[in-house]
Amino acid sequence: MKKALAVILAALSALCLMGCEKGAPQQKAGGKAIEEFITHIAAGEYAEAYALLSSSCRNDTEEEKANRVTEKQFTDKYTSIISALEITAIEYADFMADGGDILYSASYTATYYSDYIGDVTNNFTAVAVHEGGEWKVEWSPALIFPEMEWGDTVRIARLSAKRGEILSNGEAIAKTAGGISVYASVSKIEDMSLFLQQTSRLLNMTEAAITKKLEKAYNDVAVIKQYYSDEITDSVREQLLQIAGIGIDNGNYYTVREYPYGELLAHLVGYIGAIPSETKEKLQAELDRLNEGRTERDGLYNADSRVGRLGLEQQYEQELRGRDGELVYICTAEGTNRKTLYKIDAQDGYDVELTIDMDLQRRVQEVMQLALFGETTAGAVVVMNPKTGAVQAMYSYPSYDINLFARGISSADYSGLLNNKAKPLINRVTQGLYPPGSTMKAFTAACALDNGILDENYAFNESEIKKDYWTPTEYGAWIWTPIKRTHINYPISGPLNMRKALIHSDNIYFANAALKTGWELFEKYMTNIGFTESIPFDIAVAAPQLKNEDTVMDYKLIADSGYGQAEILVTPLQLASMFSAFANGGNIATPYVVKGLYKEDGIRYKCQVSHPEANWKEGVLSEHAIEVITPFLEDVTDPKINGTGRNLKAKGCTVAAKTGTAEIGSSKSREIAWFVGFRTGVADEDARLVLVMLEVPAESKYSNLKFDIARPLLSME
Repeated sequence: MKKALAVILAALSALCLMGCEKGAPQQKAGGKAIEEFITHIAAGEYAEAYALLSSSCRNDTEEEKANRVTEKQFTDKYTSIISALEITAIEYADFMADGGDILYSASYTATYYSDYIGDVTNNFTAVAVHEGGEWKVEWSPALIFPEMEWGDTVRIARLSAKRGEILSNGEAIAKTAGGISVYASVSKIEDMSLFLQQTSRLLNMTEAAITKKLEKAYNDVAVIKQYYSDEITDSVREQLLQIAGIGIDNGNYYTVREYPYGELLAHLVGYIGAIPSETKEKLQAELDRLNEGRTERDGLYNADSRVGRLGLEQQYEQELRGRDGELVYICTAEGTNRKTLYKIDAQDGYDVELTIDMDLQRRVQEVMQLALFGETTAGAVVVMNPKTGAVQAMYSYPSYDINLFARGISSADYSGLLNNKAKPLINRVTQGLYPPGSTMKAFTAACALDNGILDENYAFNESEIKKDYWTPTEYGAWIWTPIKRTHINYPISGPLNMRKALIHSDNIYFANAALKTGWELFEKYMTNIGFTESIPFDIAVAAPQLKNEDTVMDYKLIADSGYGQAEILVTPLQLASMFSAFANGGNIATPYVVKGLYKEDGIRYKCQVSHPEANWKEGVLSEHAIEVITPFLEDVTDPKINGTGRNLKAKGCTVAAKTGTAEIGSSKSREIAWFVGFRTGVADEDARLVLVMLEVPAESKYSNLKFDIARPLLSME
């Protein structure tokens, strides 16, 4: 580093002329020697400065000598300190010298100018002795900093920022905790052979591995093995402490990331782990990304850093990580702090506070685990406030224990998760893309109403339906398979109008509505609702689609799109958010799960950044469409009407909802089962929307599971 060293010594000459040095010319030469010495130091001329040292502090041999310094050691010491502290200039002032024929002393101030630690001024006293006809300077490290002694050095220590916690309702979902370190005080080991034998057995390590740890001891301490707080038993702890030289530390040497709830919010929270490093290029690219906007003083990420790998841990890595501090201090030969020269405190990471209702989240997990079982079932649940977008619970089933990954998952455990047919590693809430099935019919109805294609009284001519099949005749020769209506167990009387079609989820009615609307208007309306772009959220959400990019639309695809089949795909979170427009005046609130970022401010815990409640899209549904369709959706769940949602039977509230089914694969042995509904006629604080998506065998015994899950989440009793 280029150093611009400036010295202001003009005052020294003036002081000499004014008689600040007393005595005969020979005596005055003692002060001149000190003056010359500090001039060389200020100019970075360390060889010249070293030549002025007395024989009592010089070491001109290669043999180490106490309280003596070689020219190289002298030069290295000044160079390293000036470089490390980024000293750009040294100014000496207030020089006062006095002495006799043998001994001379001078007092002065020295100011080190540094943009790093700031300007530092100290008072010094230097001594010159008459030796061999010349005046020589008696040097010690105190001429660098007054407090320094022989054997001392200047060190810069990193003050690590504490990673913020992820919390909800005051409960820590992800936290940094002190780990357990088993260490050895090497000098206290009485019998090395016995020590290795005993510790090897208790720590499940080889004696060779323990020996290597002991060889790396610093200040007589060697950390041998580290554990999470629950990984070492009381019995092992007690036996270890009986071994001479062994100690156990709780939290000072080692911190760990713990997830107290394991599976409960695994897909949302994610975990921390090593930086992906399949190749050197990938590692470097990731390090460059992580370190963007950071400086070395903030604490740069390196190949050994542990970072968020999934979920909120990854998405909020920078906010959680914080910025390191620094301690610049004079370090004794024993490794202790003699004096702090400069300190900047670490800025601990923000705590991330969630909107999740932990009691509700536990209830979601409970009902899903009761309803679903084995590797033949899977699903996702979203519970949100449709007015604000705040997500109150979200769960992807099956889940997995994120502690497995945070602690270093075994190959057997990882293989078990990968080979599980229910795919527990997939976050179905935000990354699973599924055909929306009949839930789409509510949007198709709104599209037809808002474009003036149909009104609520339009009735389909049921005489065109033959044994539950309809072949359209208004679009030329129909070369595709006929459209099959949904099987109805308990039909209600009256014409096949919009109300009846929604209650019974009639495919034919909505296929006809889509065909009458036409693809251009249908696509424009659904694009406006959000079916072609990923909805913003606190973790990544897979982008939905109305059709494949290279698809050329035909009448059959248009018809199938009207009832949520064809090529339409959407995540459960996005479908829940879009459906909330029926409960939110036609607006889609931006879904969010991070309420805000918090930090301690003295004795207070303050929100530093809060999530602004905002709409993702506004006016996607007209007031007229909402007024018409919402009562029909309420009828879907009315047990007296026998609609597709009659088995919901939520207590204490009325629910407007739509059910849906979509086939999986060509065998039709499995299906996607949907339920999405919201409370109506309640205060805003009680507003709640629940979406349930299940992947289940296409068997009747699974048909009511979606209601069994949704019912306790919507009921108000």
